Amino acid sequence: MTSIGGTIRTIWQRQSTVREYDAHIAVRSEARAFEEALPASQRKELGQFFTGMPLGRVLAALAVDAGTQCILDPMAGSGDLLDAASETASTRGTRLLRLHAIEVDETTAAMCESRLRRVPIGGDLVPRIICGDAFQPATHETLSDSGYDLVITNPPYVRYQSLNGRGSKIRSGLSEIVEKRLSGAAQEIWRSLTDGYSGLADLSVPAWLLSALLVRPEGRLALVVPATWRSRAYADVIRYLLLRCFRLELVIEDTQPGWFSDALVRTHLIVARRLPDAEMAEPVSVRRNWPEALWVQVAPEAACTESLLGAAFSGRQPEDAFAAWCRNSVRPEVLGIRDRAFSLEEEWVALRVQADARPWVKSLEPARANGSAGVQSDSTTASVPEALRDLLPLSFDGCALRPLSSAGIHAGQGLRTGCNRFFYVKLIGDENDAVMRVQTDPVFGSGRVVPVPENTLIPVLHRQADLEAWRNGILPATRVLDLRRAVLPEDMDQVYEAAAYQLLHSDELPAIMPDELAAHVRAAGETRIGSGENAKPIPEMSAVRTNASAGRKSALPRFWYMLPDFMPRHLPQAFVPRIIHGAPQVYANASPVILIDANFSTFWTEDRGWTVAGLTALLNSSWCRAVMEATGTQLGGGALKLEAAHLRTMAVPHLDREAVACLNDAGIGGQDSRLCDRIVLQAILGNQASDSDVDAFVERLNERRAALGAGRQRGAA
Repeated sequence: MTSIGGTIRTIWQRQSTVREYDAHIAVRSEARAFEEALPASQRKELGQFFTGMPLGRVLAALAVDAGTQCILDPMAGSGDLLDAASETASTRGTRLLRLHAIEVDETTAAMCESRLRRVPIGGDLVPRIICGDAFQPATHETLSDSGYDLVITNPPYVRYQSLNGRGSKIRSGLSEIVEKRLSGAAQEIWRSLTDGYSGLADLSVPAWLLSALLVRPEGRLALVVPATWRSRAYADVIRYLLLRCFRLELVIEDTQPGWFSDALVRTHLIVARRLPDAEMAEPVSVRRNWPEALWVQVAPEAACTESLLGAAFSGRQPEDAFAAWCRNSVRPEVLGIRDRAFSLEEEWVALRVQADARPWVKSLEPARANGSAGVQSDSTTASVPEALRDLLPLSFDGCALRPLSSAGIHAGQGLRTGCNRFFYVKLIGDENDAVMRVQTDPVFGSGRVVPVPENTLIPVLHRQADLEAWRNGILPATRVLDLRRAVLPEDMDQVYEAAAYQLLHSDELPAIMPDELAAHVRAAGETRIGSGENAKPIPEMSAVRTNASAGRKSALPRFWYMLPDFMPRHLPQAFVPRIIHGAPQVYANASPVILIDANFSTFWTEDRGWTVAGLTALLNSSWCRAVMEATGTQLGGGALKLEAAHLRTMAVPHLDREAVACLNDAGIGGQDSRLCDRIVLQAILGNQASDSDVDAFVERLNERRAALGAGRQRGAA
């Protein structure tokens, strides 16, 4: 029989548990409210977009194991991931010895400390929160010298343009940390990658490098990252780091509407185990054994109100059940979750194609020059996207494919003016044969109309909304204000001085701007663009100030209002929208040829064997459209982003002169798509493939493309 005292004690314990549970909910709600109250400008500057407990629990369940004793989040925010990791460890009975955080913002660090001292950690462990810059060596003085069993973080995404000059300081600080914390091969690798990552990289790239070096050998790295980690050229150092220094275990991908409702791209969870130093010392190019990683896609159907996985896995800890499912060699079908093998060998082949010429690759991968065995790749090797590989027959010869760039076809981005609000105007009508009336941007005054010489206006295809009319022969109203041959009166003295030195005739000089146009340009020169303290006069904007240059022996001076000379990528032979909501579709730039804006990716070739019709026919083949669908970046709203970096490495067949000529003929009028497909796919599948074989392959290819497109759009509405 239970004593009265025992009953009271049981009731008290239950009430205490309820009170603790309520307290945990309260402090997490407080942290969420804190995040929502952060100023938008601060969130953008510091990349303060926190993970949240639901997603944190998923990542923690995948990353925490019985050997996890020391955990660090070097970009901790309000503590979501450390809270989730400590909760997972406590639930599993894993005793933590260290729970450390670094947070650069003082008030956020205080929120993180308050939170972690009030949530369940287990034992008498006291979390330690360091308020400081994770890229400054002094911040690391009190961290564990031997590294951490688990480094779990959501690296801040801050575009390089928003770093406000901090980029060089971040790189130098990271370099110093590498020199102090690492040695041997590890130090050499991190040093090369730190010195070699692109100056165009966003903050997440050095943040990833920093987080990875803080993992001890055999420890785990667990990250929340945008899906663009595999598509951005500047993130190639990250792909290499994972292949060289880690054993990638899991990639978990969200689908629509996504784990972050305001995210522009999908989110990936990365879990990888750091290799022992001896394995890390071996270049990737001589590797013979390639363990396979698991790629898992999680759809909204897997979620319930309490958990992102609650509908797929029953029980009190669906995240733990999901983690066990991922680690199991036999995985039964579950609601809203699909998995596939992710070939690290193929990942290396694809990376080598894209990054082979980079100095850091040449420094860290000397094996090929020495004739070493292992995976070999060069600029003429192309990788078939994972989503299409199973469609290819066993007889397929990979040598039939090459990257688009190796086929003599270039891909780039259309016109970026640096300030469309000045350089783009809207055609209203004509005053006479030589003067047109244009409407300027509202920033210069609502409905302002300026007369400008007709020869300073060039039609430009600015938006997809203008496509249909342009294809029907109607030029868009948007014009580029091209002032390369027009100068403000006050700037003519510089022009005359340079012209006299060069002995130029007056006919070779730019004209003086008419009064009303000159007044508009002067006003624009004093107009500030941007918000608050970030507002700048147009001539001082980063992509405008580079227009100006002093006169040289062979060139006249140029001024901020003069765009650089147009390049082939601005007047291409074909183009495709960078953001696609339906299926990929390439357009021929003909009848009439027009300037193409940066909202489009562009194609051109110097090979005179190609016609515009033939090039467009190749790019609109079922093969190329499927490859585009499979390699583009899937955005948060169900759209597909096709950037030049994707397109340059797109696998296309080697086509001889006869095949190119046939495509040129078949592409006329854009009608005979079946014949175009046969020409392209015969080159891929080989001469032994009959027309019926090719037609059947085309059908499967189009079905797969449609399925991929439907998958990215699912739930977007």
